[in-house]
Amino acid sequence: MLTRSELPENPVTLVLQDADGHQNIITTERVRGGKVRMTCTCEQGKLLGWCDHRMQLLCLRYDGVVESDDDTEFHFEDIVIGTQLADSADEVEVALTDFRAALEALHFERALALNEVGLRSLADRARDLADATTHLDVALARFRKHLAAGFA
Repeated sequence: MLTRSELPENPVTLVLQDADGHQNIITTERVRGGKVRMTCTCEQGKLLGWCDHRMQLLCLRYDGVVESDDDTEFHFEDIVIGTQLADSADEVEVALTDFRAALEALHFERALALNEVGLRSLADRARDLADATTHLDVALARFRKHLAAGFA
């Protein structure tokens, strides 16, 4: 991980476009103590303290980036790779994937017969979903904490 003084560009600003065509501006910078400060202009970020836009970038998914070039992405990665914020974003990504899979499995299981075997299986899927939900809740809390720490 580069130190703040070694970063060739700090901060880095990227624009992401939503599926509905709305554009959000995400600014990322390294601050003291190796922490990362990220801001986004979207409503979700203001309401929840985190947003999918920051998650996408921290997981190095640039699909929605408007007018990006390799240099900008490289400078962004210089800022975030190896930080606690990037690690916690990866954890949220895994937790979201597990949550969606458990939710889908529960949805599929609901359609089966309401017999002893079907009910047991439904209860197992419900427990899986509860576990995945708890993991996601913890991962999101950690992610929000790391996002907020960049402002300390």
